Amino acid sequence: MRALPIRLLVIGVLFVSFAPAVGATPSGLDPTTAQPAVAALWVQLDGGVRYQTAGRAWALGPVIRAVATEPYAEASGGARTVYYFDKARVEVTDLTSTDPRKNLTLGLLVRDMVLGIVQVGDQRFIPVPPATIPLAGDLIGNDAAPTYASLRDLVTVGDRAAERRAPARLGEPVTELLQRDGTVLPRTITQPDVRIAFYEAQSGHNIPAVFWDWLGRQPWPWVILTGFPISEPYWIRTRVDGQERLVLVQAFERRVLTYDPQNPEAWRVEWGNVGLHYRAWRGLDTPLDSGDQALASGVPFGEYLVRAARSSQLDPYLVVALAAVTSRFDPLAETPTARGLLLVPRSSLNDTHYPLEPAENARRGAATLAMFVAHEGLEAGLARYLAAAGSSAQPSDVLRTADELRQRFPANAVPLQGPTLTEVGRGHAAYYDPSYDVSWWERTLATYARWGGAVPNASPDPNGFYCVHPDYRPGERLLLIANGIALWCTIGDTVASGHVAAWRSRWVVELSWPTFVALGLDRNNDVTVWGPTR
Repeated sequence: MRALPIRLLVIGVLFVSFAPAVGATPSGLDPTTAQPAVAALWVQLDGGVRYQTAGRAWALGPVIRAVATEPYAEASGGARTVYYFDKARVEVTDLTSTDPRKNLTLGLLVRDMVLGIVQVGDQRFIPVPPATIPLAGDLIGNDAAPTYASLRDLVTVGDRAAERRAPARLGEPVTELLQRDGTVLPRTITQPDVRIAFYEAQSGHNIPAVFWDWLGRQPWPWVILTGFPISEPYWIRTRVDGQERLVLVQAFERRVLTYDPQNPEAWRVEWGNVGLHYRAWRGLDTPLDSGDQALASGVPFGEYLVRAARSSQLDPYLVVALAAVTSRFDPLAETPTARGLLLVPRSSLNDTHYPLEPAENARRGAATLAMFVAHEGLEAGLARYLAAAGSSAQPSDVLRTADELRQRFPANAVPLQGPTLTEVGRGHAAYYDPSYDVSWWERTLATYARWGGAVPNASPDPNGFYCVHPDYRPGERLLLIANGIALWCTIGDTVASGHVAAWRSRWVVELSWPTFVALGLDRNNDVTVWGPTR
């Protein structure tokens, strides 16, 4: 295969050449600096937890652990940006969107870890070993705890899903104990207060009241946050901080729910750490060198390729370029003589049961290339690898692509993010008369821009949502949360200086009528406002 122009091989993750990242923390990135729809989702689910007003555990997590580009056949350009949190993976289908309900999904991580698959398209799957990571509790020193793999023969996913459906058991106590080998011991645990409250007929599973009641209090519909249940609820014995605990778990497509009766009441039900577990399962739990972050985040499966290059003491840009030129980042690519993300010669894959597993394929491909280069030099080594892969590309194609990657993803660059957000306030919103239509707001914003009263490059709101706040200039954007809805608005007017004190005594924000209605404030006027940190 000939190399495609590099602009077709990466998606819209932008980078800047400075460090540290805006909003960076020692262990991740501030979620409010993410792409607007992702920031809105995080604020809606976890903003109250940050400020300790929600009285519950995290829904996603305190920070973004990693930003990655992952191949997906049906996505624009064949890849999509994903954000890894402790408790989920947020997948972005449209980087320009500001609406978290329309262009974001939570990854099917639990399903994938249980079955042993990596999904790279609607009907494209890479077989990998199931995850032998505890469903709950400590990851180290917890060898007796049931794992995701323990559920493989119990879940209603795959060819035998129909026969694994459970009958409805409304009102019955949950007494089954799951063991690490996947066996279920019936009538073993006595917890009379843990009883079935709901039967999900589509997937054929019972949900206990401790989970069902908790799901009903979430700001989004439960099935969007969790997917359908794929297992029955089971008690497990696991270690938490080294101490054995009895914990109730239930697997859903996207999440694991846990109930620990020994926790304080507000934290007895929690989302499992499936985002952290997934990255540990895929071998991505150790941090990359800061100089490799941009390249690793910006190309499909870049994390695997960069790690493989470093382990073989190769230039990461060279290894990523090799994937671009040979497989076009397709982890299922094949020629008569080679397979996988790096089109690894089949002779180098004979002793593995999972030759297409991205990390393993990248590791073996990089090791093979390193051996060829060590014996024959760079260009001759590349030529030998390409010939063994059955590729018509030339070494010059790989070297040119590597140079293009260096320009696009310079070392020590970090993802370009927005400003950090802070909660501005919560309370009532005022609104402009409906006669002030979108065209009026656009003209007013343009007038402020001509006068120099707007922020540089102020532009009309893409959704026609406008707002006013005395602390922000025309053209700046605020995030509004109300009645289960999150949306961004653009500052389009100002408050007269003589009216600011009276304004603050009554309102937290002033809105155009369409914005007011879109948030449902005409029915319940209570809004939380987030804005750029001052």
